[in-house]
Amino acid sequence: MHTPFRVVVLFASLCLGVAASGVAATADQPSGPAVSRALAKPLKAAQDALQAKHWDVVLASLKEAQTTPGEKSAYDNFVINQMLGFVYVQKQDFVSAAPALEAAAQSQYATPEQQKNWLRAVMGSYFTQKNYAKTVDVGEQAVKHGATDTDTYMTIADAQSKLGDWKGAAATIQQVVEHQNKPEEKLLEFQWNCYVKVNDSADAGKVIEELVSYYPEPNYWLNALAPLSRMDIKDGHLQLNVYRLMNDVGVLKRPTDYAEMAELALDQGYPGETQAVLEKAFAQKVFTEQRDKDRYQHLLDGAKQRATADLAQLGASENAAAEAPSGDAYLRVGAAYLSYGQNDKALAAISKGIAKGNLKSADEARLLLGITKLRMKSATDAERDFEKVSLSSNTAYARLGRLWALHAGSHTHTA
Repeated sequence: MHTPFRVVVLFASLCLGVAASGVAATADQPSGPAVSRALAKPLKAAQDALQAKHWDVVLASLKEAQTTPGEKSAYDNFVINQMLGFVYVQKQDFVSAAPALEAAAQSQYATPEQQKNWLRAVMGSYFTQKNYAKTVDVGEQAVKHGATDTDTYMTIADAQSKLGDWKGAAATIQQVVEHQNKPEEKLLEFQWNCYVKVNDSADAGKVIEELVSYYPEPNYWLNALAPLSRMDIKDGHLQLNVYRLMNDVGVLKRPTDYAEMAELALDQGYPGETQAVLEKAFAQKVFTEQRDKDRYQHLLDGAKQRATADLAQLGASENAAAEAPSGDAYLRVGAAYLSYGQNDKALAAISKGIAKGNLKSADEARLLLGITKLRMKSATDAERDFEKVSLSSNTAYARLGRLWALHAGSHTHTA
């Protein structure tokens, strides 16, 4: 996930003027912090060499200052560490630059902006050195000093993951995504992988729902649908609605999926849907075995004949539904209209069925209503219907309703 920091750019905040501030001052000039009298000469020499870009001379002068007898003040060390860090960066020696700038950043004389910038740079340096424990430690210090940008959190999380702290990495990323109107895909994917690593299915499920909501890609949908695919679903009507969702989100891929959806639709009295599914399968060359091609071509031919007859008598079936004791007949008519793309008639029939009541499955009725509204481009209304299904006491329908709601919601999020 992580792109290592361009450490030179981050360390560039250490400007020459700041690095040399106070070097020329001595203890007899009390106007501000000053270096000790004994260090004035070597540090002045280091400053002059710094301006001339004679890096080796700078280092020699700084080492002289470090080895000068006597106790050094906090300000002495601050100035030395600033200059050391800057010079090591110029020499591309980031291993040596990191501890020097870390010490400078922790000084009482560093400004808040210096602390933030230097700690971010040091964190990036430790990451490139693969010192992940120090990356996390310094990164967390940087956050405390105001470095709340995405790159900082990403670097910390990446280091945590390399240390095997998957939960910690996921929590670090959460501090970013919870403040984004549309969470970045790479962050959500990283977070989801963290939860998968520790078998945290609950939190992984929440993240995959965000992914399909904002980035409805087939791979994410396959993972979102996985809990349903593991259920032992005996209800053919429920299973058909699972396939309908798979078809809608582009994950109906296997020959067996197309075949089972086509056969379920035909068994439940929707030859028009069988025809549409098989025509799509043949157009995409899903069936590769000749025996499958022959078998499902025969099924398609039969479905076409039945669809012609079915479509011709739908009006009569709708009239009969008005006399039926329950709303189920209206639902069958509505689903049939839906399979033929006659969405207005589907909406009217399904709505009448729900109003009439005494339904075998109120969950399926509400689901069909939502699917119809979604096909009519009323995603917001559809989402509300799906959310009602998600409250079902039937675990499978509740899960399916939630996924259909996410699918409807994605039309808004990706707009």
